[in-house]
Amino acid sequence: MFSKLTTHETLFLLSQFLGLSPKKLREFFLQNFDNQQIVECLIRGESIKYSSVYKINPLDKIKCLKALEIYRKQEEMGVRTISFLDKEYPFNSNKMSDAPVLIYRTGDASTSNRRLPLLAIVGTRKMTAYGKAQIDEFFQIAQEPNFEVISGLAYGIDSYSQSVASNSGFTVHSVLAHGLDHTYPKSHISLRKGLEQKGFTFSEYPIQSSAHKGRFLARNRLIAGMADVVWVVESAERGGSLVTANFAKDYHSHLVASPGDIHKEASQGCNRLIANHSASLYERPETIATHLGVQFPLRKSLSKKPPKDPEILKIYELLKFHQKLYPSQIIQLSGLEKDTVLELLLKMHLEDQVIHNPDNSYSI
Repeated sequence: MFSKLTTHETLFLLSQFLGLSPKKLREFFLQNFDNQQIVECLIRGESIKYSSVYKINPLDKIKCLKALEIYRKQEEMGVRTISFLDKEYPFNSNKMSDAPVLIYRTGDASTSNRRLPLLAIVGTRKMTAYGKAQIDEFFQIAQEPNFEVISGLAYGIDSYSQSVASNSGFTVHSVLAHGLDHTYPKSHISLRKGLEQKGFTFSEYPIQSSAHKGRFLARNRLIAGMADVVWVVESAERGGSLVTANFAKDYHSHLVASPGDIHKEASQGCNRLIANHSASLYERPETIATHLGVQFPLRKSLSKKPPKDPEILKIYELLKFHQKLYPSQIIQLSGLEKDTVLELLLKMHLEDQVIHNPDNSYSI
């Protein structure tokens, strides 16, 4: 039983029973030429010297056999195991030192070579009409699926954003806080199955692992670790969304938060992130595009209704042709006076005819 272990099975046993942190386990695994032999020694009742101050005690043979049964059962169920040694591993260990050595996955294997930027959308379970409207507007503008979406399949912002993203043609992934043999909440089984037609569902826990509070918090770190950008749509002053935001800061992922009514509970967390300069201010969908490094299509409603003022129309047509210009370029190309251009750009921005980008450029 123990003489023909695969690399994944060996890592599975070591991760289940050694009690090492993910970082230490990676180091231990890489420094040992024959980890199969290590497992056999531990099961025979031998101790392994890990360092000058740390010794790994023998493993319980019965527990190891039961663990292998679970591992092989989930393989039969179609659960894919990915280790930190595999190309499909979705974490950067240099960025995320506490990334699990193994991650389990179900879903469409044809999307395993993902190279598109990944946006995490998180927020309160008590979603308001304001939060819902932000997500609706975002995916009305972000029409081209040049990035992918990930969230936690939870009630509220998480599952709503995943549903809207999927209906808009995007590949959407989920991260769960329990084994992949069940779905929590149960009411989201259909949503999960729909998302898995193009995307993945991930977990760091093998099957038969139940969910509890600590695992939901640990799940949030995986979302933050996978994502290139984390967008907090709505959050109370405390909650899982802020935990995800804190992990995003630790992992140096781009963090964006939507401002809200100072009197609304669902906006307190986001407002605090912005006030503390922990997160970039979400102004409009293009804010996310900038951080993801992608472009969104021109807003059709604006392109159909060009302004009537001849000077504003000149600036509008220049931006429409060049897509993005700085004020100095607009002054040069339009032939208008500097003060006139700056005044018109302000007016156009206030009337939502142009976008003032974070780098001080303008676009339609």
